[in-house]
Amino acid sequence: MASEDGTDEPGEASEHAAAEPAPLSLFDFGDAAPAPSPPPESPAPSDDLPEPPDEAPQQPDRSAPASESIPAPAGMPAADELSVSPAPPSIDEPAAAEAPVDEAPVGNLLDGIVGQPAAVERLQAALASPLPAYLFVGPAGAGLRGAACCFAGELLAARSPTPERERRLALAEQHPDLLIFDRVGAAMTAEQAREAVRAAAAAPVAGEQKVIVLCDVDRAALSAPILLKSVEEPPPSCVFVLLAEEVNRSMETLASRCARVDFESLGNADLQALLIAEGIEHGRASFAAAAAGGSIDRARLLASDDDAAVRIETWRGLRGTLNGTASAAMAAVDAALEAAEQAAAPLEARREAERAAADEQAELYGTNVGRSSLDERHRRELRRVRTDEITMGLAVLAAQIRDESGNGGLRAEAAAGQLDAIGDAAEALRFNANQRLALSCLFIRLGHSGL
Repeated sequence: MASEDGTDEPGEASEHAAAEPAPLSLFDFGDAAPAPSPPPESPAPSDDLPEPPDEAPQQPDRSAPASESIPAPAGMPAADELSVSPAPPSIDEPAAAEAPVDEAPVGNLLDGIVGQPAAVERLQAALASPLPAYLFVGPAGAGLRGAACCFAGELLAARSPTPERERRLALAEQHPDLLIFDRVGAAMTAEQAREAVRAAAAAPVAGEQKVIVLCDVDRAALSAPILLKSVEEPPPSCVFVLLAEEVNRSMETLASRCARVDFESLGNADLQALLIAEGIEHGRASFAAAAAGGSIDRARLLASDDDAAVRIETWRGLRGTLNGTASAAMAAVDAALEAAEQAAAPLEARREAERAAADEQAELYGTNVGRSSLDERHRRELRRVRTDEITMGLAVLAAQIRDESGNGGLRAEAAAGQLDAIGDAAEALRFNANQRLALSCLFIRLGHSGL
């Protein structure tokens, strides 16, 4: 999260200014040095005192504003764009040689990883002597990407004179030495893999360490051989962190070159406690945790969504509209997709805040590097939210079918057929199948198996 600490506005020192400080900037980490007190009055001239020199030593300009502090990351942590480091201070500014700007401490980032004590313990031990590559394995929504950023932040902080700055930027995915590679489409392409290899060979930008995060490597069957050599023998300044839901046959060799860290699916209690700690009301937190399917991001989104319960009831009523006809199936598809669109509405407010923060940094530093990657990430997030909403709806349907089968309202054979159809649809969506097509096939099958 972005810090709200900031430097005081430059101006004349007065008792009133000391009592009422100027408004703080969202882009500053800490307070500027206090204004110096006025010099004491010179003593009256005396005949016994030596003559002053013709030219007194030039004093620094006390009225000049303090140099700008490094901007704090704005918005939530989650972005794969890289921030641009601000230009170094001018050599004419005497403050440039002083200690770094004071920052409010954020503490060890690994302590913020929720519901993964075994993984946190292993990562904490790894900080003492990091290996070249790590593989985080766990279900979607377990927080692998956030954990990778936390681990990266601690690695970058360990070799930096400004550890709090490294942690903040890494947590917001805006550190220039934290590079996150997301797949574009169904799998990581060969060109993306080559780009990651080139990035690993380059020197760090801001410090002595670089961390490269590769997402969804379990879907990188064609590009895994390209990554193998770099992951096996990266430069000493580079650490790889690979993320995967599972270790499949296509990546077994790549996985064998990494230290594996397993993550578990989050339980409702962990999610509920997290939401309550973030200020969510108990009843809403309980509902969001139960409907999130173990996903941290989805739990947070549902907790801010007033219409989530209404959409769940929409899914509960869909099977009753199916009669085996294509028209009924298409009407159910339309209703499901409309619910998925409504689920993305709370995301838009966060996206607007992130766009505004990116534009403000671009205006401040005269560059818009990272805006295109921000927009690309937003498109991926939108699709992910829609997919998560549909996945939640499928879980609602599956629970409904099990309940009906358990109380004798549905024959066991029909229940098994419908559950198989739901499983096939969920698997297709997991591999980025067309959502309308996948739902069409599902509702036609549910309509026929229910006859």
